[in-house]
This record gives sequence, C-alpha cells and structure tokens, in this order.
Amino acid sequence: MPHIPPPKSQCAHRKYGLTCVEYDRLRDDASASCQICGRSELDTQYGLVVDHDAKIGNWAVRGLLCNDCNAALPHGSSPDWAHSYLRNPWWKRELAARGIDDYKAIEEPPVGSRVLADGRLGFKRTRKGWEHTAAYFALPRSWEELNRRFGPHKIRVVS
Repeated sequence: MPHIPPPKSQCAHRKYGLTCVEYDRLRDDASASCQICGRSELDTQYGLVVDHDAKIGNWAVRGLLCNDCNAALPHGSSPDWAHSYLRNPWWKRELAARGIDDYKAIEEPPVGSRVLADGRLGFKRTRKGWEHTAAYFALPRSWEELNRRFGPHKIRVVS
C-alpha cells in the first residue's frame, strides 16, 4: 500500500531525492519494517525514518530504520548488529537495477556546459562554478556538491 503524503507539505523523503514511487519501492523492499531490528512501522512511535550515508550524500539512501536503530547506529563504524544492513545499502541495489555498477561521479563538464539535476533543475557551469539557471537561486556550486546532493544517476549533461 503506498504511503499517504502529508496535507499541504512535502513528503520528508524528498530531502533524500526520493520520489513518492521510489519511497514506496524502498518501503516495500523493507516490508514496512526496520531493516535492522525488524520492528514494524506500526509498532514504532514515529514510524520509519530514511537512513542515508552522509559521507556520500543525501541521495545515498541505505534503507528505512526505526528511530531507536537510527539513533544507535554510529557514524563511521560498522557494528556487528548492523554489518549486513550497511554492507548492502538500497542505493547500490537501485543503481544496479538501472545498469550502473557502482557509485562513480561523472567527469565534470567544461565551462559553458548545462546539466539537469533530478530531471528538473538546470545548472550552468561558469568560471565561478555551477550556477542555477533560475535567477532566484543563482549561487555558484561545486561539481562535488551537485554530485553529493543529487547523485550521479540524477545528473544529466544537456549541452
């Protein structure tokens, strides 16, 4: 059963670059349960939270966890109780399903190039960096920042 988006606001999974369809696939993959302890989302106080690898970027979603497991999961180490979960993250399975072997940032295009990120956000490379093509969001960004925010699978060079 698909999740129900909150009224008058965006779904929390959008922060991680997940569409509602991708989130529902992730939730189905997890059987609507914590992927470490197995507790059902119905048995948790706050539901399941999206867990991601902060070293890679927000888009690198590992899975869904209960709040207790998410809070107990240490950053930068792999405890025995979470080893199998951390070894096979959801984002790697998703990239493999799209025919992408492993995470690898695409080479930065030259000055003057334009890219689409997440299928809708346009950026142009200038000498200062990457600028959003809309005037209201014209802050220069680095190529690394674009890859961390959107992931290499959601950046497409258009010119």
